This record gives sequence, C-alpha cells and structure tokens, in this order.
Amino acid sequence: MSDIDKNIFDLEGDDLDAALMAAIEETDEEEREARELKAKENQERAEQARVTAVEQEQKKAKIEELRKSLPNEGRRYFLMAEESECDEQKNEASVTGIVYGTCKKDDSVFLYRNDGRALGSKVISVEKYNGQVFEPADEVSQGKARITISVDYKKSGLTKENAVPKFAVVTSVRPPVKGADGKTAIENPSLSGLMFRYPEYKTDKEYLNHLTTNIVNGQFLIPAMPGGNEVQADGKKKIQLIMFTKKETPDKRILPLFTDLQALYLWRKVFQSEQKPSIVVMNFVEAAKFIEKDGFDIAINPSGPVSVGLPAKAATQLASLARKLAGDAKLKKETINDGSKVTVGQPHPGPETEDVRKALVDYCRSNPVIKMAGLLFMIRDNKMSYLIIVDIPKGNEKAVYAGILAALKPHLKSIKNVDFSLYSEAPFAKDYFAKIPADYKI
Repeated sequence: MSDIDKNIFDLEGDDLDAALMAAIEETDEEEREARELKAKENQERAEQARVTAVEQEQKKAKIEELRKSLPNEGRRYFLMAEESECDEQKNEASVTGIVYGTCKKDDSVFLYRNDGRALGSKVISVEKYNGQVFEPADEVSQGKARITISVDYKKSGLTKENAVPKFAVVTSVRPPVKGADGKTAIENPSLSGLMFRYPEYKTDKEYLNHLTTNIVNGQFLIPAMPGGNEVQADGKKKIQLIMFTKKETPDKRILPLFTDLQALYLWRKVFQSEQKPSIVVMNFVEAAKFIEKDGFDIAINPSGPVSVGLPAKAATQLASLARKLAGDAKLKKETINDGSKVTVGQPHPGPETEDVRKALVDYCRSNPVIKMAGLLFMIRDNKMSYLIIVDIPKGNEKAVYAGILAALKPHLKSIKNVDFSLYSEAPFAKDYFAKIPADYKI
C-alpha cells in the first residue's frame, strides 16, 4: 500500500503527528478564508446600506422640498357642506361639516358647487367643535369644524342664498389641470368629498342626486391587463379590464373605478402581483357601455378611504342614463343666468317637441313685449327640462314666464319641467342662436 493510499488512521508515530498538523493548518486556512470572505461581504453590505441610507435621505429631502413648494404643503382634505352662513358685506361664507384631512388657517382651497362650478378661495378662519361649541383654532383634523372662506359675490355672480348650497364641497384639491408632461391628472374633488359622507347620507335623496351626477360626469382610473377578452378601450389597443369578486358572492364580478391616484394605490393587492397592470383612463360614459353589456357591479375606490358600491341593476341604470346624456352630440355644457353649469342643446325631435314649440310661438305672437324666443333642451343635476330663452325688457319676467308656462302646460308629457332665462343673461345665447335660428323673432 502506498503512502497515498494510506488512511490517516493507518499512520503511526511521527507520520501521524505530521498528518494531524497538516489537517489542522488546512482547516485554519479554510476558516481564515471564510472569515475574510464574510468580512468582505459584511463590508459590501455595510457600504450598500450606507449608499441606500444616503439615497433615502436625499429622496426624503427632495420630497420635503417639493411638499413645502406645493399649495398647503401638499395636504389633501375635504369638507362637505352640511350648513353654511354667508355674508355678502364681508365677502365670506362659513361652512360647517366634517373635515377629512388637516385644514389650516390661510390655506388655499376650492369651493365645488352643486352646479359644477369651482371657485378658488382662501381659509380665513378655522373653528373646531369641542362637543358643545365651536372654538377658534389654527387647524382641524378629522373632526367637525366650521371654516370661513372668502367669496367674491359680485365677481362670481352669487348671492348669500345660493353661494354655498348644502352638499357643496370645500377642498384643497384643485380642478384637474395639465402637468408639465402634457397629461391631465385624474381628480374628482367634488365626488371624493361627497363620498366621505356616504355612510351617513346614503338614504338622502338630494345627496344621492348630487353623488350620481358626479359619478356620471366623472373620469376614473381603471387597472387593466393587455390582451385577455380584447376590450376596446381607446380604439387603438385592446385590453382586459381587471375585475374582482367577493368571497360571499364569488359569481359576481365587480369593476373597480378609482377617483384619483391616492385611492388607486390603496388597492395594493393588484400591484403586488407578478404581472403589474397598466392603468386606463375612462370617463363614466365610456365605462357605461361595458357595464350595460355585461351587467356587472361597480365599486368606486374599493379599498377606500370610503367605498361606494353599486349592484348590477343600479349600475346599469346609471350607465344607461350616462349614455343617454352623451347620446346627443349637440348637447354641451353652458352657464345660465344664475351661474349654474348645465347641459343644453336642441330638443329631441318628435310630436311633443313640435306641440310645445307651436304653443310657444303662438303665445309670443300674442304678447308684443317679446322680441325673440327659443326652445332648448336642458339637463341640470340629471333632471331634464325645457329651457325657454326670451328677449324682453327687464322687469317683465314674472308675467311673461307665467304666460308661457300656462300656454305650454297642456303639451308637457315626457318632460314636465320648464326653466326660463333672459337672452341678455344667458352668456351662450348669442352664439347659439347665430347657428340655430330662434323659434320666434320680430
């Protein structure tokens, strides 16, 4: 047997000692190399941790710098008006409600009225409710408060009676504007403000009317995946809208709609999956065709901060309404005499419209003070009506409006309501009647 073939346990005396020393030295060398490697790895990890800490600090510093440069330090908050007191002499309005977020004195805010108008304003004072009375404060968070904001009554054309209607929303979120990248941020400030009070007001008909109006007129973010059922979203590429189900109703598919990026990011589950979704921007009218086609439920901001869910039947009815409102390309948003934003256009052709138009013309011929009159179709807060524009001397409105209404009343069937405006007080009237001749003119 050669020395090479000998096992260490076959050696004796000096040979055994030499072999043992060699084995010990070899073990020491391996341990030394292992320690050096571990020390190097620890050093690299420490350096990476240091670099990461520096990057995080730099990132925090940039975020803090950006936050300080934003209006109201980037704070987002909402207050839905439950009560209000307006003072035209001081150009102020005190609004009472629950503040969600943190509101501070001197903040820049916006007042979103129920007619769609958004007025820039400033917080003059803040009062916190202590359970019994309102007390002056520098700020209020997540609680009942009364905030006083500035209102330029003369410039806005508002009065103390209509400046801050119930369910108007005061918020730090500005109306959607284009950013430096040319894209418009998706925000639904009025809808978001209303949704915070949904649990308390979901049985209030007036509140629900404003809520659904904002939904129908809203733009939403919807997660989607490429391919799949090949849903046509924008006429260019086909996608699959991401649905979800609940454990208690696994056969019901629900389409999530998100009012803004903050609400979207709360839905972490979809973003933690291996395949990250793309985000599709759709207004409710665009989403309505999918809702009507498949009849699925919808959930607005399913992960909060407050979610509003609509079962398939209600969602389909709302989608049908949205489609009808968008169906007539001649309808467009305009401002009428009281400052409200409404949708106006030509009345739908048909026997009823012709009978109403004939009755209007016949009455105008019998009243010499009327110089011109036109019949329009109007939608305000999801309610349809006729809008009569008349050119008459100011001061004759009451008698003329009453006379026209009496003449039209026997012919009002599918549309029961009639609104009026002076030609001089309807900003869009001149352009409208330049394209579409008035029904009566002398």
